[in-house]
Amino acid sequence: MPMYEFRCPSCGSLTTELCKLGENGESLSCPGCGHKGLAKKISKFSSPGVKGSSGGTCSPGCHGNCSGCH
Repeated sequence: MPMYEFRCPSCGSLTTELCKLGENGESLSCPGCGHKGLAKKISKFSSPGVKGSSGGTCSPGCHGNCSGCH
């Protein structure tokens, strides 16, 4: 099951939940204020070899896209 990040529309706190694929947050409650119905956030991810990630490095001139260097 994937991890999703959710924001509470009431208090603004963030929480990360292990959910079924496609969970939208409607059935989840905020651990901070108890509000039911959290908003799913678009999370960032890291890819090995892309500039700025924790993985290796791309070819010179890649600019983090990798479509022209791999």
